Amino acid sequence: MPFPTFGKLHGLLAAALLTAAPLVAAGPVLTLEDAEQLALQDEPTVGRYQELAAARQESAVSAGAFPDPMLITELMDVPADRPRLDEDPMTQLRVGVRQAFPRGQTRALSRSREELRAAAEHARADAAERATLNGVRAAYLELHYRRQAVAVLEDNRRHFQDLLEVAEWEFASGRVSRQDVIQAELELDRLEDRLSAARAEAAAATADLARWVGPRAADRPLPEAIPEISSANGEAIDAHPLLVAEDMTVTAGQRSIELARQGYRPEWSLEVTYGRATASGEDNPDRLSAMVMLDLPLFTRNRQDRDVAASRRERHAAEYAREEQHRALQQGLASTQARWYRLREREARFRERLLAAAEENAEAAEEAYRAGMIEFTALMRARITHLDTHLDAARVSTDRRLAQAQLLYLLGENQP
Repeated sequence: MPFPTFGKLHGLLAAALLTAAPLVAAGPVLTLEDAEQLALQDEPTVGRYQELAAARQESAVSAGAFPDPMLITELMDVPADRPRLDEDPMTQLRVGVRQAFPRGQTRALSRSREELRAAAEHARADAAERATLNGVRAAYLELHYRRQAVAVLEDNRRHFQDLLEVAEWEFASGRVSRQDVIQAELELDRLEDRLSAARAEAAAATADLARWVGPRAADRPLPEAIPEISSANGEAIDAHPLLVAEDMTVTAGQRSIELARQGYRPEWSLEVTYGRATASGEDNPDRLSAMVMLDLPLFTRNRQDRDVAASRRERHAAEYAREEQHRALQQGLASTQARWYRLREREARFRERLLAAAEENAEAAEEAYRAGMIEFTALMRARITHLDTHLDAARVSTDRRLAQAQLLYLLGENQP
């Protein structure tokens, strides 16, 4: 029977690496940009923080307003021995209004604190949007690799079947041993197992992407070439929305301290009433009254002092939370950058040397086997190396893009 040439096998493998097998039903291609737009539509985490920000903004308006006035109605000086309203000239019916005025700058500070909390929620919404983009990109790239791996393995299954037929044909002619046939059968079975595992991983990757774009979109075919990820804008990690949110929280904590200090100032209220005697007569004129009430914060040890101390500790806790978040992001940035540089080097090595070397090795092994210079096992190893090199190259290329997506999450994207 004719022996399959490795030039033909490599051409088929290269085509399989560039095109994904039809693992899903035909339909419009799902690009990475499409997946990002679908993921951002009605993303619950982003929506939650946006609603919290809107709620804080509403609270800011409320916190800056005066307290509602109080309506006062009073019946006073009713005789206890003969409770009649129309006989005693001292009995009065009074109606008035009382307005309280909060301490010092309480209203302005309360409004400022709520506005800062709203800004923190807006920043968390921005961070959630970044996390959403990072998540959908990771799921998309992983699915692209898994489908590509299935396509490569399915294509190579036919080639390993051909090698098994070659081994059986050579064994019948006495050129190879029974052990070579068994090895060819074993490698074919191992490839079948790898293919089953790859299909399972592709199904899991499809489910991961469906969490972001929905099951129907996740089942759509992907572009032939793996997409490239845009570069980060190079901002310092301090510009990350999570740190911006922590900064707003720390500043809001300072407002809380200033607000607690307003407790040392008096709160006062003004009351104006109109009174009219219930008994008729010319000697019972209507009366107006005005009263100012002022509280006296004289004993501050167990209330005002404690409120200020508690607010200071809350601000310190917010500062610790900010530092903790900064260290976590800084560590993630350092490790991701290091991984990205190494993956970029490996990707270039595969592109410039390893893929070509694997092809040359396969072709040289075929020629050597034809000339009777190597055993069938060496031919099989060359073929396995050729397959593994291409799968490794696809894995490294995907991992480099995953690291790039993580850098975008940490540093932000260049805006067009």
